[in-house]
Amino acid sequence: MQIYGLCCVIENKETPIPLQNVVVEANIVDMITEVTICQTYKNIEKDPIEARYKFPIHEAAAVCGFEADIDGQRKVKGIVKEAKKAAKEYTEAIEKGHGAYLLESESADVFQCSIGNITSGQTIVVKITYVSELKHDSETEKIRFVLPTYIAPRYGSSTSTSSSADDGKILEPDAVLYSEEANFYLDLTVTCRMTSIIQIIESPSHKISTEMNIDENPKISKITLVDQITYLEKDFILVVKSKDLDQPRAFLEYNPETQTNCVMLTLVPKFSLNTTVTELIFVVDRSGSMSGEPMKKAAEALELLLRSISEDCYFNVVSFGSHHDSLFPKSQLYSEESLSEAINLAQTMSANYGGTEVYNALKWTFENSRNDMPTTVFLITDGEVWNVNQIVELIRINEEKKSSDLRLFSLGIGDAVSHHLVESVARTGKGYAQFVTNSERMDKKVIGMLKNALKPPIKDYEITWTDNNFLESTKDEEPDMMQDINFTSDNVSSSTSDIFIDFKVQQVPYFIPPIYPGVRFIVYCILKKNIEPCKVISLKATSQDGPMKLDIPLDPVTLQGSIIHRLAARKLIQDLDDKISFLHKNPKNVGKNIPDSLVKDNIIKLGKTFNLASKYTSFIGIDERTSEPNEVLIKPKQINVPQSVPASGSHVGKQLGVGGAKRHRQILRDDDDDSTLRRSTRIKRTARKATGGTTTTARRSTRVKQTARKSTGGTTTTVGRIRYTARKSTGGKAPTKLPDSLASQPEIKINHKESNIKNLFEFLGLQSFNGKFLPNESFYNFFYKNDLNDLKQEIKEEIGEIKEIEEVLSTCISMKYLEIIMFENFKDECEMCYEKAEKALKKMVENDEKRNAISEKAKEWIHNWVNEQE
Repeated sequence: MQIYGLCCVIENKETPIPLQNVVVEANIVDMITEVTICQTYKNIEKDPIEARYKFPIHEAAAVCGFEADIDGQRKVKGIVKEAKKAAKEYTEAIEKGHGAYLLESESADVFQCSIGNITSGQTIVVKITYVSELKHDSETEKIRFVLPTYIAPRYGSSTSTSSSADDGKILEPDAVLYSEEANFYLDLTVTCRMTSIIQIIESPSHKISTEMNIDENPKISKITLVDQITYLEKDFILVVKSKDLDQPRAFLEYNPETQTNCVMLTLVPKFSLNTTVTELIFVVDRSGSMSGEPMKKAAEALELLLRSISEDCYFNVVSFGSHHDSLFPKSQLYSEESLSEAINLAQTMSANYGGTEVYNALKWTFENSRNDMPTTVFLITDGEVWNVNQIVELIRINEEKKSSDLRLFSLGIGDAVSHHLVESVARTGKGYAQFVTNSERMDKKVIGMLKNALKPPIKDYEITWTDNNFLESTKDEEPDMMQDINFTSDNVSSSTSDIFIDFKVQQVPYFIPPIYPGVRFIVYCILKKNIEPCKVISLKATSQDGPMKLDIPLDPVTLQGSIIHRLAARKLIQDLDDKISFLHKNPKNVGKNIPDSLVKDNIIKLGKTFNLASKYTSFIGIDERTSEPNEVLIKPKQINVPQSVPASGSHVGKQLGVGGAKRHRQILRDDDDDSTLRRSTRIKRTARKATGGTTTTARRSTRVKQTARKSTGGTTTTVGRIRYTARKSTGGKAPTKLPDSLASQPEIKINHKESNIKNLFEFLGLQSFNGKFLPNESFYNFFYKNDLNDLKQEIKEEIGEIKEIEEVLSTCISMKYLEIIMFENFKDECEMCYEKAEKALKKMVENDEKRNAISEKAKEWIHNWVNEQE
């Protein structure tokens, strides 16, 4: 939420914006949250002002409330109107000297609030409310709450991608001001009310204070920030684990205003499917915005994915920025040679590709994918672009071309990710999205995505919501018999009269996306007045292993209100935008052209019915003044409220205002290359790095040293980096050559008996593409041994001669190392590599009895090794 670091320029003079207080309250109930933001402004100028500011929200959130409190004496509640009409009323109100309040959608994840005619000395409290689904986190019983705090500069220009939806709005696209001055404190409170016991609450982004067992109830907790801060330098993230949160559930909500029922079905599947031969293409963002920690995370993610691929797959790596290139002209079979080239790329890649041309990179990827097997694309990016709709349309067209043989998964990396792009491309590509901040581990999430990418999708879903299957009946009934749920304008033109628009039930998403093990799945259904749902909701689907069915009992308590209805309506709007809605995909409308005007009418009707801001609807509130002070007649000065500079952001340096730089600056987009933008916002930091300055360099050195201590038990920063670089190898090949500046440093032995992520990465670097761990120098050095002669002799005496005995033992010992040392903390991360080794071992030793006997000997060897005195 853009709620901090505010200043403005009036008549070329820097003046603080009169923000007095910010209060954020979030209520979490299982997998749904309602967030309210209150901002208090006071005009300390002698003249009236008009303030405009932007703020981010999660792209799936439904903005459903907007009101203003004036001097604590009266309130103005915003109502939803068609966007152009709302903007016109706002402008006219200002011209007449009235107070005016407007909330508009700039994009799915960025909104602009305009406050007109704040008179001198007047205090305004603006209250914005939104509801949102919560994503699952790395574990099935965890949910992830995100409070967006930062609008990152985006590549390109919003004006080049804007549509008729922006016509007539008050929006000022592209211009985002940055400041590090703040004169207030942020009050943030999150309350969790779960239906089962809360087990864990943690924040990977901020220090929090947690009060558990509120009123002696283990299902309720309250979370606040530990530090008194004036701004949030990065997204606030909260992860909550609650018992049985992953169980299938169905809720019913009755909305007295619309007199309709809405069912919400949610589950986290746990079924198991066999893998299939797949083409995997990793598309990696190497633009300037990825520099620093995001690029490091992306490279680590790519390396882990590459090491975990099964040997019968084909793969390729595409790097992109202002331009794009690929590791191979076409995807190559996974082999020792192709893996070695890919690992070398992952270990040497940097964010030096300039701008962020995602579209062209994906276009090339689709055009050069294989046609003889399913294709899965992994997009790794921070997603900071404007042309999201263009990219989504490209994916939609290619997904339809390849039918069910193309899927796209996306991984958003960094503290300032554009959730809109990352979520949109995954949704359209029939995959799912995950997010990793600069301070989070991504290994478990990455491997989970790869596991699901290698399994064929479950398809042909059907959900039975009512005793009469109205979704199915629309195929046969005539339109004039279906005057039911209709969110279309009453003024339907004759050109659209043959399009089927009336439904007894509206399921959203209309086409259920693929369901993946361990990934939360939510679907809604709005029922016509007087239609009741089944007591048990049935989900049927078809997999490669045969038909599947799941029955979910409807919760016996009917909820009263509109939250679930609004979430369903927001999904309906999303479906309409993505051209996969009930209008576009209903069997009665196959082959018919669905005009944009009809889509717009549906979105406007949904916005008005459920009080939602959208691309075609805005909130407008007017404070009519019958006896205005004379100063109100003065034309108000327009103020664009700046955004705070992130403390460690990759786009704007913390040191703005130091060394003569202005305390605020305006960031303008460059259509040709966002490297110019990135450079201009990092001038101060770059200068210090280049001249040996201490401010940025020292800060970075401290962070590296802290990281090294955590992972290597107190070793120095330099040595920690030596070991991390030196350990990277592929299939027993020579490790990457170190830079001279690092190679000259003294070598320190690292304890490989510790279960930490660096030891894991070093060890997986010993594995060959076919799953074997070869008995070479790197292997023996890792275990501080010279050979396995004693164990070989013991095996020979007790079991007999075994072919390739040294490779069998090195592979078996490696499996036991993973089991005993790594599985406790990193089982998900190394499980696919373990499975590769298991397959290789079975090929080398086909006899189960002998293989089990050797495994026991290897287990004993690892235990003895662990207990050896150094």
